[in-house]
Amino acid sequence: MKREWIISLVAMGVITFILAAAAAILLMRGAAPSIFGGKPQINIYVLAPPQADLGEEIQIKIMIENEGDSVFQVDEIRMPAQLTDAAVIEEVFPSIFPGQQEFYVDWTGYKIGMMLEPGERREFVIKLMPWQIADVASRMEIISKKKTYSTGFRILFNKKLVLEPTATQAPPTIPPTWTPQPLPPTDVPPTATSMALPYRSVVKIIAKVKHSSYLRNLWGGSGTILTPDGLILTNAHLVLPIPGARPDVFVIALTNDPAEEPVETYYAEPILTDEDLDLAILRIVSDLRYKPVDWKNLNLPAIKVGDSNLVELGDPLTILGYPGIGGDTITLTSGSVGGFTSQRAYGDRAYIKTSATISGGTSGGVVLNSKGEMIAVPTQLGPGGERDVVDCRVITDTNMDGEVDQRDACVPVGGFINALRPVNLALSMIQTAQQMIRATPTSEVISTPEK
Repeated sequence: MKREWIISLVAMGVITFILAAAAAILLMRGAAPSIFGGKPQINIYVLAPPQADLGEEIQIKIMIENEGDSVFQVDEIRMPAQLTDAAVIEEVFPSIFPGQQEFYVDWTGYKIGMMLEPGERREFVIKLMPWQIADVASRMEIISKKKTYSTGFRILFNKKLVLEPTATQAPPTIPPTWTPQPLPPTDVPPTATSMALPYRSVVKIIAKVKHSSYLRNLWGGSGTILTPDGLILTNAHLVLPIPGARPDVFVIALTNDPAEEPVETYYAEPILTDEDLDLAILRIVSDLRYKPVDWKNLNLPAIKVGDSNLVELGDPLTILGYPGIGGDTITLTSGSVGGFTSQRAYGDRAYIKTSATISGGTSGGVVLNSKGEMIAVPTQLGPGGERDVVDCRVITDTNMDGEVDQRDACVPVGGFINALRPVNLALSMIQTAQQMIRATPTSEVISTPEK
């Protein structure tokens, strides 16, 4: 009897252990998302025109939403051979590997290399030009860590139809007595793109370091000319040194023609920086031969500064800068005001959020309102006051050992931003910089780089 009781007790213990183990496994599975980082929950949408004429440049947009609770890595966008055989792919934007492709049997992959945080949504734009008649009915594939996500689309490439008059239908003619009538007045305000864009006021800023009697590029960004005598507004992180890399000079490249690369023309030096605002003011000091400039006769095309407090939700925005993607010419990005972010030190409009996807090289450039006035500065610092630059990459040989590797310092370029610093937060800096210049003798202001 005692032996049977012991056997029953052992059996109950075994059953209890099995049930506890099963419950633990179920609990672990239920808790896996929070313990192991969760799983991405991805939605993919393709927006494509139903048809396009041969020779007409069009865009296909891919929207990726990460509704999961872990980071989603977009390694590659793959396009079907049906599409790449019938059209020339001009650009895939954004991508930190522009132009890098992988060719497969029925697909062409375009390297992206970007991360989507939980809750983040990002739009990728494919610019293409059809050259062959085709009915493309296929799908786009997104590759993430060797996994494939896809969604379908369809687009028809055809010749442009030209209607010619027939014998029974004569072309319309304008009556001899007809005179053009004035258009009715409208209250719709003009957009910035309908006016003369102040692209000449936007400059490219290149940070350089001396090495073996030569100047080598460290990083680049954008800036805006504030005054005809050479004050330039930009981001602080573009002019402040970083661990392992300290610029010796800053070169200012002027925008003479929007279809051409900017021309390196002057040296400038920072005279005022505010790391918390991520804003800085430089002043042009000499030409590239180290000859001091005559500030009174510079006559640079200064931007017109507007009032960022008047910007409202949904207002159109135009962003100008040098993103460094798809060429080195100045680039225009359009968007609208998507909201505002507050900070205790700067109030309810510490940042302006925008729907535009702005490349990191545009940081420090100019944001225009519908009147063509400067109302903000794109910045790579994230909204909420973080001190670290959103995207810092190892892309240049900062330690001068002849190799670009992990031993080099990362530099604050690349990535994408949608935060704008209102220009009203820079007004006191601008006034202080002007007072500093007026109060400082010329000999103390000029400190040209050593030859």
